[in-house]
Amino acid sequence: MIDRRKLLATGALLPFVLVGCGGKDASGNEPPSIKLGRDACDRCGMIISEERFASGIVDEKGNAETFDDPGEMVATIQEEGLNGRTAWVHGYPSMKWIHAEDAVYVVAKEAQTPMGTGVVPFDTNDDATAFATEKKGVVYTWDELLQNWKMESMMGTNRA
Repeated sequence: MIDRRKLLATGALLPFVLVGCGGKDASGNEPPSIKLGRDACDRCGMIISEERFASGIVDEKGNAETFDDPGEMVATIQEEGLNGRTAWVHGYPSMKWIHAEDAVYVVAKEAQTPMGTGVVPFDTNDDATAFATEKKGVVYTWDELLQNWKMESMMGTNRA
C-alpha cells in the first residue's frame, strides 16, 4: 500500500518537475541548443566547433536552424527571410547568446571565420570598431548587414 505522506509530497513537487521539463521555448525567445563538436551547420554540413561563431535561427515552436559561421546565417536569412523567426549570435567578447539585431558586426577579409565569410558579431560598437580598425574591416548594424553584404563577395577576391 502507498504511504499517504509520500504521495502528497510527490504531488506537491510535480508542478516544479513539470516546469523544469518544459522543453523548448515555444516563442523563439531562447537561443538554439548547439552541441559543439557534434552538431552540423544546416547550410554547409560542417561540424559546429567554435562557439564564438555559432549562430542560429529559432521559430515560434522552438525549431532551430544552426550555423557554424554567422555569414551563412545571414545569407540564409537574405534568401528566405526571417518569417517570424528569431536570429541569434554569440556576441564577442562576452560569448553570450544575443539577438542578432542587437549585435554590431564587422566584415573583414582578415577575420578568420569557419567558412571564410569574415562576418564577426560583437556585443558593443566600441569592440566592433576596435576590431574593424585592427582587421581593416567595415562595421555594420544588423539591418545594414542584411541589406548590403553578400556572401559571394567574400568567397572571391573582392572582399570588404
